[in-house]
Amino acid sequence: MQIPGGEKLTERVDELSALYVLTDRLYRAKSNHEAFEAGLDAIRDGLGCRRASMLLFDDAGVMRFVAWRGLSHSYRHALAGHSPWKAGERNAEPILVTDIAETSEPTSVKDRIASEGIVGLAFIPLIAQGEVVGKFMTYYEQKHSFAGHELDLAMTIARQIGFYLERTRAEEARKLAEDELRASEQQFRLMSEHAPVMIWTCDASGKCTNLNSMLREFWGVRSEEIPTFSWHPTIHPDDAADIGARMMDALTTQSSVTVQGRYKNRKGEYRVLLTVARPHFSTKGQFRGLIGVNVDITESERAEAALRHSEERFRSAVEAAPSGMVMTDGNGRIILVNLHAEAVFGYEREEMIGQGIEMLVPEQFRSSHPLFRGKYGSRPLARPMGAGRDLYARRKDGSQVPVEIGISPIQTSEGLMTLASIVDISERKRSETQRDLLMAELNHRVKNTLAVVQGIAHQTFRGTPATEAHAAFEGRLMALSAAHNILTQTSWEHASLDQLVSDSLQIRGTFTNRVTTSGPAIRLQPNQALSVALALHELLTNAVKYGALSNDAGKVSVEWARTENPKPRLKLIWSELGGPAVSSPSQRGFGTRLIVGGLAADLEAEVAMEFQPQGLVCKIDAPLQEGILAQ
Repeated sequence: MQIPGGEKLTERVDELSALYVLTDRLYRAKSNHEAFEAGLDAIRDGLGCRRASMLLFDDAGVMRFVAWRGLSHSYRHALAGHSPWKAGERNAEPILVTDIAETSEPTSVKDRIASEGIVGLAFIPLIAQGEVVGKFMTYYEQKHSFAGHELDLAMTIARQIGFYLERTRAEEARKLAEDELRASEQQFRLMSEHAPVMIWTCDASGKCTNLNSMLREFWGVRSEEIPTFSWHPTIHPDDAADIGARMMDALTTQSSVTVQGRYKNRKGEYRVLLTVARPHFSTKGQFRGLIGVNVDITESERAEAALRHSEERFRSAVEAAPSGMVMTDGNGRIILVNLHAEAVFGYEREEMIGQGIEMLVPEQFRSSHPLFRGKYGSRPLARPMGAGRDLYARRKDGSQVPVEIGISPIQTSEGLMTLASIVDISERKRSETQRDLLMAELNHRVKNTLAVVQGIAHQTFRGTPATEAHAAFEGRLMALSAAHNILTQTSWEHASLDQLVSDSLQIRGTFTNRVTTSGPAIRLQPNQALSVALALHELLTNAVKYGALSNDAGKVSVEWARTENPKPRLKLIWSELGGPAVSSPSQRGFGTRLIVGGLAADLEAEVAMEFQPQGLVCKIDAPLQEGILAQ
């Protein structure tokens, strides 16, 4: 009589039997070889495959065969190191292959597996402490579709082998740790004797049991004197009570202690020793006393005292500084301010200490200020802050005050600090405003004077045939006026050559596409600017009347450069091209004399006028004041 489902029941019984046998053999295994053989037998009996293998990662992370059944040497050699997982990988899942030929593995791998007569196979990960440590493989000569119970059994076998590996590795680690501990204790005894620090031990009652060579030398104690030696009389009387109480508390509570005090050495000198001690227990947990280290910190204590004195002098210097001084740490927190800073910002120093520096930054700049702080921290240099920009600070009442700020990095043991010097320039700004008003009034009066001169010239030339002379005279006045405007913008300190050329040649107007300019940014002194403006006006007038700009095709190029050999000089070249043919005039006109003579007299310039057939070329070589740099 055949029981329905009897075959499946028999299979389950066989699987459970294989697992039971595997568990028992793994428990009794005396070596990895016995354990791996038990694993292969369980795989064969439980999963019904004739061939199987077991592989583990070596120290280099390469998967190596450690046990196998029915595999040739050449196969194992060719497939060694092949693994779908890396050593230590987590959450690895089994890989079931019905037919190796249908996979995306490299052709060489598939061909080598097929040559071994393998069609279906499975990769089952071996897990120890949650990480992949190896795998076992099952091989089938035909296509094999893995049933759910087969996969469950395979994973169970893998877990049993993984538990074994965890247990054996833990045992190996324990034995190794014990061996290392014994070696460490021996090494400690040897090293402590000649260690470059003072090492001592005492028993549970506080009696000295050992002093190393350096400590015996410090106190002048011979080895045979240690059992009767007491360090208590060597402690400075002012420190003895505190040190004695704290050491006794450490012995009573069997705890660590750190204490500092003055001890008399064999020369009779008191030295500052830092003592760090910890409790020592036997392997059975019995308190055996303390093990301590004494470090002579006398020199570092003196250095710290000198540093404290230096810091006091620094704080005194900051406090006495004639400007507001604010120091911040690497996070932008204010850690130091002086009396002048209180006056500038309207806060008491207690209100500023510990706060972020952004409290002193106007609201409209506050959000971007941390970014600027971060950039400065990556490349800290002593420099003025916000060069070329107007800076403002926020006072306690919310008002803004114009300031000048200089910042300096200070490297300390606590990290990078930044010291800022803040000067309230409100009074200077008011003076500058008054000066600007006076300059504007002067500019207005000079313009009025030029307008009067222009009106007189107009009346003088009216009704006479000298209309051309009148226009030339008026144009020169206008050129001077344009240069005057540029100089007024900088309070008659300097003029931008680029702006002077642009305004003089009307580049943004009539001759937008016919005049090109190129050259570096250069600042001219006032007398240079006026002379160059007149020269450019004469050249432009000549080009419009007779030269490249007298027709629709001609062009003008103005190029300049700065040289430094041996002293700074301006090299400016006016070039015309595409106008009527040019020939050298029989006599020089007033404009030519103004350019050559005026520049030579006012600027000590060398001027060359070349009347080339294709157009006029004017070369100006003039000295520049040393120290006047590009904009």
